Formats: sequence, C-alpha cells, structure tokens
Amino acid sequence: MKKISILPLILILTLIIPMRADSSDNGSITYSVIDGKVTVTGFSGEPEELIIPQYIENFPVTEIRDNAFCRCTTLRNITLPNTLREIGHHAFFGCISLERITLPQQTEKLGMGCFEGCTSLKEAHLSDSLIILPDSCFRSCTSLKSIVISQNTTEIEKFCFCGCSSLEYVSLNGKLKTIGLGSFYMCDAMNNIYIPPFVTSIGSEALGYGEGGIKLPMKITGSGDSAAEDYASTNDIDFSDAPETAATFVPAKTNNAPVGLPPALAASGGLFFILTALLALRQYLRSRK
Repeated sequence: MKKISILPLILILTLIIPMRADSSDNGSITYSVIDGKVTVTGFSGEPEELIIPQYIENFPVTEIRDNAFCRCTTLRNITLPNTLREIGHHAFFGCISLERITLPQQTEKLGMGCFEGCTSLKEAHLSDSLIILPDSCFRSCTSLKSIVISQNTTEIEKFCFCGCSSLEYVSLNGKLKTIGLGSFYMCDAMNNIYIPPFVTSIGSEALGYGEGGIKLPMKITGSGDSAAEDYASTNDIDFSDAPETAATFVPAKTNNAPVGLPPALAASGGLFFILTALLALRQYLRSRK
C-alpha cells in the first residue's frame, strides 16, 4: 500500500483555519499566516486592552483584515506593531469605547470607514507613510478634537471627518492636493482653518457646513488666487490671504485667542535675540576704542 504524506494537508489547514494569539487577560486575536506574513483576522472574548505583537510564530504582522475588530464595543486601547503596513476597511468600525489610536510609521494604507463610529476616540496619531486618508475614515468620531494630517498625505477622500462634531483644530500639510466632498461636513466646532497653496481641489460642502446643509461660522486662511480662495468665495466664507511661510506658525484655533509660538521655538528666538544684542554691544565697544 502506498503511503500518503499528511504534511501538505497540515500546511493547507494552517492557512485556512484562523489561529489565536493571547494578547490580553480578557481577549485574544485570531490570525492567519500567508506567504510568511501574519494577517490579524479578528478577535475573541471581550477585550478592553490589546497588544498586537510585531511577530507571531516568527513571522511579521503586516495586516489587519477588513472588519477585524468591527463593533468590538469593549475595546478601549490597542497597541499596533511597527511591522503593520495595512488596515482593512471598517476594521475598527463601531468600536465605541476606543479612546486613542497611534498608527505605526510603516502603515501606508487604511481602508474605507476604518475608524468610523468610534465615538469615544479622543486622540488619533497618523503615519507619515499615509498617502491617502480614505472615504469616511474617521466619520462620526464625535469626541475627536484635533488632527494633524501626515506630511506625505496628498488626498483626504470624501466624508473622511464628516460628523466629527468636536473637531476644533486641523493641521493640513503642504503636500495636500485634494480635500474631498463633505470631508469636514458637520464639524460644528471648527470655524478656522489654514489651507496650503498646493491644494487644487476642494469638494462641495467640504468645509463650513452643518447638518442639513446649514452654513456654519467659518474663516479660511490661504494663498490668494488659490482653490482655498475660490471655495471661500463660492460658499460665501470669510477668507484671509496669508503667505505659506507665515501660516506655518499659525494653527487654526477656533476661539480667536492669540496663538503663542511653540516653547522650543520661543526659547530659540529669545536666545537669538540675546546673542544679537551681545554682538551689537561688542561692535559698539570696539568702535569706541
């Protein structure tokens, strides 16, 4: 009788059947290994704190699959591995207890609606590897108060921050080209924003509109003869012309209060002033001799 090796069958089952990795006391993640890379496919239990390791079975964790943590309502905090490159669509949709998220610098792709409906999310730190912020990525994150768009992001897709009713401060980078339809629709707390000159397209009702299309108090700062000025003019929004270099140090505060320089910058400015004064005094004393 011919012997049949079961090794190939075991390998196939390993790829098909999700495995578990304990990552907390009250929950664990499920995963699969394909082509020497680990994909997180979901969770078990009712986890509150999860730490996803960089390596499982000596393979790097590179992806969180679509819907992996969808409606994981108990999850308050999750630590993502530095090896992570991609998070699928709606991966954290409806995680209503999630309070903060920090994307590793290697993460270069987010799926549609990735953090949509995370109503307790107060902090979101983005990766510099992100080129596109996708459709509805942070939609209805009603506790989010500020966001700094990563330095290499060129596009904010439609409805990305729609319904972020507590969002006050948004920092847009100089490489941004597109602000999609309704990107900041129903962001009622945001009434001031600087738009860099490289932005060439701003979708309808992207800024300055509340629920039902009601106009909100809004002031846009940007370069003259730009998409920012065109949008402001078309939508009857107050516009202020400011050079890019000057606006770099003017965060979009919402309460019209003066904005101080960052402490490090203020300290270096003071030191520069003192050195300049000492040099001038030295020159003066030399001229008296």
